[in-house]
Amino acid sequence: MIRIYDGGYRGECRTERCEQIDCISWLKRNHPDRWPLIFHCPGETKASPQHMQMRAKEGVKAGPPDIIDLDRWPGLFELKRLDRTKSKVSKEQKDFLLTGAERGHFAAIVYGFEQFKLAYADYLSFIAEKRLT
Repeated sequence: MIRIYDGGYRGECRTERCEQIDCISWLKRNHPDRWPLIFHCPGETKASPQHMQMRAKEGVKAGPPDIIDLDRWPGLFELKRLDRTKSKVSKEQKDFLLTGAERGHFAAIVYGFEQFKLAYADYLSFIAEKRLT
């Protein structure tokens, strides 16, 4: 199951990059114990076809989520702009998240920083429940 975190806001909003910077800064400040295994996997870029072919040979692929927490039960967070009508989740992103969810990972599409904080709290609860079983 891919979890969706959407507060329902529609209107002017910041870019995905601004939302991501806030999420990463918040994680680093509020979860320093978890920080060493949290990262962003850059994927989208504007480059020549030759450069994109080289990246593919190196293992870069479309689909990995924006924020990954490599716990024993990974958290996969695809971050989007606060207004969901202003950004799209690609087929590759959905497929990646679905594959992760099917393997028992926490997978979420998150619209904006505040929704990310809610999703991350749910992820920490998810991990705590897994540890009890």
